[in-house]
Amino acid sequence: MCKLLLSLCLLLVMGTNCRAASADVILVTAAQNPIDELDTRQVRSLYKGRLSSINGRTLKPVNAAPGSVDRTEFLKKMLDANELEYTGYWHVRRYSGQGTPPAEVNDQAELFERLIQEPDQVGYLWVPPGSKPKLPDGLKIIKIR
Repeated sequence: MCKLLLSLCLLLVMGTNCRAASADVILVTAAQNPIDELDTRQVRSLYKGRLSSINGRTLKPVNAAPGSVDRTEFLKKMLDANELEYTGYWHVRRYSGQGTPPAEVNDQAELFERLIQEPDQVGYLWVPPGSKPKLPDGLKIIKIR
């Protein structure tokens, strides 16, 4: 019995450590965009269509493709939702005339191109554990507080 309890405790501790070393989701926009940081509430509101400007500056969210790792991790970590919940949320909003979901891109290359061309847009990336984001010139990270 003691060995079983000890094993369970070790699994709990190991699980906690794994979460602490988990990957991050970062927000990205054009370098000339004056917005440098957002709080979590603003990010959630932006991607749920409840917020369209920050400090008088229009900010348009861009989603990764459904099923992509970037989108799955973003939904889980930032919106506390899965794909089905998020698309369901937007179906109801669209049907009731309360807006349309953010534009979608197929991959990171398309996201980067779009953000450089349209500086009022913001997107996100999933960054694997132990790696640093590689952004092309003209883009920057928006700090999430």
